Amino acid sequence: ALRRALAGGAFAGAALWITASAATGLPDASKNLPALALNPLDGGAAVTLAQVAPGQPRVVNLWATWCPPCRAEMPMLAAAQQREKHVAFVFADQGESASAVHAYLTDQGLPLRNVLLDAKSALLREVGSAGLPTTLFYDAQGRLVAAHVGPLNAAALETRLRELRAGSGG
Repeated sequence: ALRRALAGGAFAGAALWITASAATGLPDASKNLPALALNPLDGGAAVTLAQVAPGQPRVVNLWATWCPPCRAEMPMLAAAQQREKHVAFVFADQGESASAVHAYLTDQGLPLRNVLLDAKSALLREVGSAGLPTTLFYDAQGRLVAAHVGPLNAAALETRLRELRAGSGG
């Protein structure tokens, strides 16, 4: 009986969170790639999302090392980045230092490319998302075609990647 009550409470909480996110937390699908300049983790001049892999579809993941759902989905996203040759994955850390991000990636053995630092979490506000993780799917022209707030699963990611590949002719 206790397990049933706990499961019911967890289900109700998840349903409420999903409903609230759908109502207020999803990015505006009419937006293009934000023009904010972010700092690459490996140093160098700040770049915009449009400057990362121009002409390719992009998957932009807004995340933080302290976020458990972000941490849970990161190995799957890292594997997809290695596998997908015609889709650029960009990982925009929200509000953390380069040393914290480096330490996390090293500790987890995640060889990510295109890791950007958004020290003031401006990108999260710019795209209109209510929380982390947020994953945005942009076509090769930089138009937002889909958004997902909360942890992605492999099936949802594959569906979105298939749509991006179909839209880019790849």
